[in-house]
This record gives sequence, structure tokens and C-alpha cells, in this order.
Amino acid sequence: MGGGGMGEMMSPENMRGPMRTGMALFERHKLIHRTVTELPNGVYDVTTSTDPTTAALIQKHVVEMYERLDQNRPFPYPMSNSVPEMFANPTRYQRKFEMLPHGIAVTETSSDPEMVAVIRAHAQELNRFAKEGMPAMMRGMMQKLN
Repeated sequence: MGGGGMGEMMSPENMRGPMRTGMALFERHKLIHRTVTELPNGVYDVTTSTDPTTAALIQKHVVEMYERLDQNRPFPYPMSNSVPEMFANPTRYQRKFEMLPHGIAVTETSSDPEMVAVIRAHAQELNRFAKEGMPAMMRGMMQKLN
């Protein structure tokens, strides 16, 4: 998985892909609305924005992340405890998305209770990121350093 350090996270490959999109979403966090419904075996969440650029970034980010999962191309993501687990175990859970006019709906499920916990933790991380933006991201990084 790699060390997950800041240098790796900010590598040219990551900054052309998931980190660039993610950073743009952090900057636009006040324009993002999320609803999460816990399922017995995972989550169903809807992430939208009335701003067309932000809605397109939300869609792009999910597609990029799912492509990386499908291609086994993890990347350092030190602000999250759940993302490394998701990349380490992509076959232990199912994921699908549906494009919406103003965003995306995602369903992530597993028959493994440990992965269900990871999926739910990830949904809560995303809620914090959307609500608080960069401060939530920095808090996540600092917690991993301690």
C-alpha cells in the first residue's frame, strides 16, 4: 500500500487524478449535499450539488476511485483510515453507482461484518469532508500521525 506519506500523496500521478479531483471537492465542500442510508450490509448514499461543476466533480471522483479499485491501483491517502482498507480488500465488498442529474448515488455492501464497518466508516468520513472541508481532511491526517 505504500507509506501513505505526503510526498506520495502529492505525486504527479495522483495530482493528475484522484487527489486533484478530491482537492477541488474539498474547496467546494459547501456546495455538496450528502445523505447516507445505512443498509443491513452496507450503505446507500447520495451525493449531489446544484452547482453543475461540483456535480460533475463528484461524479468524476467516484468513477476514478472505482476504476482504481477495479485496476488494483491504490494510492496513498493519509487522511482516511477507510480508503486503504477498501483498496486492500476490493473483492470483499460490492460497489455500484448510478449517475444522477446533479451527482451520484452509490451502494456499497458486503457479507463480511468487518467490511461493512469499513464501508460505514468511509461514508462518515465523506460526510465530515463534505461538511467541514479541509479542516476535516487535516484532522484525519493528524490522527493517523499520532
